[in-house]
Amino acid sequence: MDVDPQGKVTHVEVEVAEGVGERLRDRAIAAGYLSLFPPDPGRAGTPLRWRRSLDFAPR
Repeated sequence: MDVDPQGKVTHVEVEVAEGVGERLRDRAIAAGYLSLFPPDPGRAGTPLRWRRSLDFAPR
């Protein structure tokens, strides 16, 4: 996810999705755009790039 200085997510990308993750891809992207970050004027030059890894394993 890329986050602008106001804390708004401006871009979401799923790098790898397999199995159930492939079926959840669209929802994961939508959830990324709903994420909230605090404003930070220090990001004016370079947006924040935030990465998150999720692993779904059967029980």
